[in-house]
Amino acid sequence: MVALRMNDGRELNPTLADLNPPPPGPGIWERNPGNPLPPVLGLRLPGIRPLALESASQFRPDGPNPLTSEEYAEDFNQVKDLGRLDSATRTPAQTAQALFWTDHDLRQWNDGMLNLAVGRGLDLVRTARMLAMAHVSGGDAMIAGFEAKYHYWFWRPRRAIPLADTDGNPATLADPTWVPLRTTPNHPEYPAAHAFHSSALAEALRAFFGTDKVTFTLDSRVTGTTREYDSFHDAVKDVNLARTLAGFHFRNSCEEGSHLGRDVGRYVDEHYFQPVP
Repeated sequence: MVALRMNDGRELNPTLADLNPPPPGPGIWERNPGNPLPPVLGLRLPGIRPLALESASQFRPDGPNPLTSEEYAEDFNQVKDLGRLDSATRTPAQTAQALFWTDHDLRQWNDGMLNLAVGRGLDLVRTARMLAMAHVSGGDAMIAGFEAKYHYWFWRPRRAIPLADTDGNPATLADPTWVPLRTTPNHPEYPAAHAFHSSALAEALRAFFGTDKVTFTLDSRVTGTTREYDSFHDAVKDVNLARTLAGFHFRNSCEEGSHLGRDVGRYVDEHYFQPVP
């Protein structure tokens, strides 16, 4: 395995400039100078050779909604209303949901899967298979998703809302005072990383157990709480809304991210994990 992964892109140390950013303008993501960039791995991901996919762009989504579209305006106004720090319409339960998913989702899912293995009485080999299916799917979803992020370079609500008077859409109104519930991750908006990563894991777990209807739990060290789900994809629905409630993402980005993750998970299951007795 070590030999197979030699020179797979992890050894590179690209900068933002190496990823061919477009000129600044409406709809284009620009880094938040007050927030550190993601670890170098985040910049490496678009150029890393996938574990299972034929290429990082194999399932690249079609792209964000046009700035002048009705769909963009609807998503814009939703996150503007629900995702702001001082939102008057976001309920306490929704705030808790948003904060729950500001923990590191890889850690959340990994601990959840280990607890699931114990609860289901999986032996060592079955546990290893479950984790392999999940992490190959999740890993390739991260590669594919970040390839798409740095292909489209779409702006975050953090910039889109204060600069809405530049987007050409009469249904979006600028608010220079708008800030999100929490500090926005410092990489492009589309598609949503929590969505494509969680969806890929959920699809892999569905394939492993042969059903999506499995009760399991995830916890958050941010909120100190545990959430129970009746199916794997219920967790995906939960995180999708949470990322809008936190002010990080437009709804479409979460939906498209979920589609990408599901496509990756299905491909990995169908091509690399043969049925076992």
